[in-house]
Amino acid sequence: AAVAATVRGVGAGKIYAAGSGQDMMSLPETVAEIMDLSGVASPHLLYIGTATYDEQAARDTQTHAFTDAGCSVSTLDLAYANATEQEIESAVAGADIVLVSGGNTLFAVDRWNKLGVPSVLRQALDNGTVLCGGSAGGIVWFDGGHSDSMDPSSYKNPPGPLLNPNMTAEEMNAWAYVRVPGTGILPGLFCPHYDVTESNGVLRSEDFTGMLQRHTGETGIAVDNWGALVIDGDNYTVISRKGKPGSAAANGTWVANNTFGHPASWRLTINPSDGSLVRTLVPTNGLTADLFSDRRYLSPVPMLNVARAQNPDDGLPPSTPHGSWQRKAQW
Repeated sequence: AAVAATVRGVGAGKIYAAGSGQDMMSLPETVAEIMDLSGVASPHLLYIGTATYDEQAARDTQTHAFTDAGCSVSTLDLAYANATEQEIESAVAGADIVLVSGGNTLFAVDRWNKLGVPSVLRQALDNGTVLCGGSAGGIVWFDGGHSDSMDPSSYKNPPGPLLNPNMTAEEMNAWAYVRVPGTGILPGLFCPHYDVTESNGVLRSEDFTGMLQRHTGETGIAVDNWGALVIDGDNYTVISRKGKPGSAAANGTWVANNTFGHPASWRLTINPSDGSLVRTLVPTNGLTADLFSDRRYLSPVPMLNVARAQNPDDGLPPSTPHGSWQRKAQW
């Protein structure tokens, strides 16, 4: 049955939700924007890599540009370490910026809920800490999002306990996107990599339309791989990297082939009269009150239990390195 929801807002909070993790967070201009948002000349950044199982390689990729820019960096490992509430609160309280990695969103949010992380992050937002990330690190700030958390290559121990370990590459890529929950700090369904076709051969923008048609009580917010949505209290700004591909044509219309467009952000709803998609280009600047809408109801997602069973939280480190499984560069 559908579940009713209440109004939420960020107050004076600051959130940087990018369309990709490794791609966007490796850029000096992204780092400069996030540091400027913090208002601190040499901010301290806390990296949370739960979605990539606290792997060092992902951490280095997404933090090196911040280190190069003069940020001090610490980490909070939660993927299999049972940190206490006091340890989590202390780590987050010392940060000017919290950076969440890309990766498996469902695993990360489920793990955080077990450890009480969402309430700590909400308090940090209220205290002026910048919350940022791309891909999974963008989805987590919303009610939920369009996720590749059922991609076997994203599992802690690929291909998981339920799938054939000797499956072919074609079989491994026959996965489906799934609506996953976030922390609910911002209302809406967030779709990162909106202009990208993933390893399953399905363009995210086209699949997101179907997801919204199954979740008509919610509003979609979509961001292209080389873009970001920046929330600064009552105001927002759309980031679009010059010279990069995206889903917006020069005249502001959507294009399926991102080689003909530039990075953009979109607001999407479903017309209740005929079930058609209403896709609106988000202006470069505006008020958050004009962008976000509370969900009218929440539809169930039967595949979540399947996704969790395929990538269980067993409280242990990954049993094998992920080197033999191709990771997504845009994480």
